[in-house]
Amino acid sequence: MIQPKIDDEISQVDETGEIPVSEKTAVNFMELVEYAAVMISGCIFIYFASSWTSPRYPYAYGYDSAWYSLVGRAIVAGKVPYKDYFDLKGPTLFFYEAVGQVLIKNRGGIFLIQCISIAAAVLFIYKIMRLYNNRVWTVISLLIFYACYYSLLWGGNTAEEFFLPLNFASIYLGLKFLKEKNYSEINSSSFLIGLCFFIIFWGKMTVAAPIIAIVITVFIYLAREKEWSEIAASAKYFIFGGLSVSAPIFAYFAMRGALADMVKCVFVLGFKRGTDLYEGYSLSWEKMLIICPLCLIFGLFLWTKKKTVLYKKILMTVMPIVIYILLHLGTPFDYYFIIELPLLICFLAFLPELTTKLKRKKNYIIRAGISAVIFIAILVFYIPPAYEKNEENSFIYDNDDGYTKIEAIKAIDAQIPESEKNELYNLESGMIYYEVLQTFPTNKYAVNCPYFLHLFPEIKTEILQKLENDKPHWIISEDMNSFDDEDIRKYVFTNYMLVDKNEAEELYWRIK
Repeated sequence: MIQPKIDDEISQVDETGEIPVSEKTAVNFMELVEYAAVMISGCIFIYFASSWTSPRYPYAYGYDSAWYSLVGRAIVAGKVPYKDYFDLKGPTLFFYEAVGQVLIKNRGGIFLIQCISIAAAVLFIYKIMRLYNNRVWTVISLLIFYACYYSLLWGGNTAEEFFLPLNFASIYLGLKFLKEKNYSEINSSSFLIGLCFFIIFWGKMTVAAPIIAIVITVFIYLAREKEWSEIAASAKYFIFGGLSVSAPIFAYFAMRGALADMVKCVFVLGFKRGTDLYEGYSLSWEKMLIICPLCLIFGLFLWTKKKTVLYKKILMTVMPIVIYILLHLGTPFDYYFIIELPLLICFLAFLPELTTKLKRKKNYIIRAGISAVIFIAILVFYIPPAYEKNEENSFIYDNDDGYTKIEAIKAIDAQIPESEKNELYNLESGMIYYEVLQTFPTNKYAVNCPYFLHLFPEIKTEILQKLENDKPHWIISEDMNSFDDEDIRKYVFTNYMLVDKNEAEELYWRIK
């Protein structure tokens, strides 16, 4: 294992013990160069890795990505999430998308927000690593992060991706305080951590697991030191940070008459979805969670070394447990496990703790050996999927399958007269339909409709009533025969006829 020095910054000091101004300027300039290089590397990574949004893959679209982008465009156009378009993701994710669309239309806005997010994330990773390690190990750790991230990113444009820098920022602020014990910064740090936590909370609650872990760690430290006044002050500023996010969100939806819709979708139905174990437990799910038990073992071994500072032991025990529990509330797509990456970085930051030589050779061999096994196991689980992901992206880049599907979407759209575009009802078409055409669905339940019907049966009555009352001229669906509701399927086949079908969509015309 690499044995990094605690600090490789060696500066000359004058007779007063201060670093000369010229030396400080040189150090600051070098830091800025390093930060810029790290942030640029993140943007380059997204350019090659994010197949659904990057300009490198102009014909590749992902359903989730297209839907999030659509809601972002809808917000800019004056529509309201949950009221106009039903979904269970939190509003801050959609506000991210809206900001991207304000800055650059279409996929360029998503890509810009992605670049900002990854640049901020890797900057905080760099700062976390430099709290404890030299540049060599920091760069190696960044490369490991990129490899693991590559295997999890899927096609890009997810809540986990956009909220990653908020997790890393909070961990950095917490670790910086625990390392330096600078109480003068605790209030501002608490405010910023509260801000980060509630941005995530209003987007996807489970993604905040790493922040929860660092907050618990700081709380235990302050309680052990009997710093009750600091705990109270920190809690107050944390809440202030939360209110700074929550108040505008409440105001936005209340002013648009959609507050009840938002609360119902995000919290009531969102919690129901998270606890109904739609996918069920599986070996592949547990395999993707391998970082948690491995890092917990590492954390337990930290407790065997007396010289290890207490907060590292606490954090590496608490964080794996919190992430493991919260990650079992959701659907285990690859991108879902991005939440483990902050834990991976903490592991890499503290790894030298168990690989430095000890007086007792036997203890050193055991600890270094266990650390090496954990390190290698993580690489074994994550590097092969990263290679497979690279092969997949290379295939997307070299082939025109996406272009063919885009043309199929345009062919279906051409069947509908311009004067009847607002008479098109969506019964589970692919969301790339609207992203390619840069249009909006005319109905509320335009995505994941069959699943939402099972989750919230009242939707079925609402859909059938709307079809019967409004009698839309056209219906679009990817495959009506496999639509997972017999009554709705029967209604469509009774009242509509199939007029066109291709690899993208099916188009139906109302006959009675």
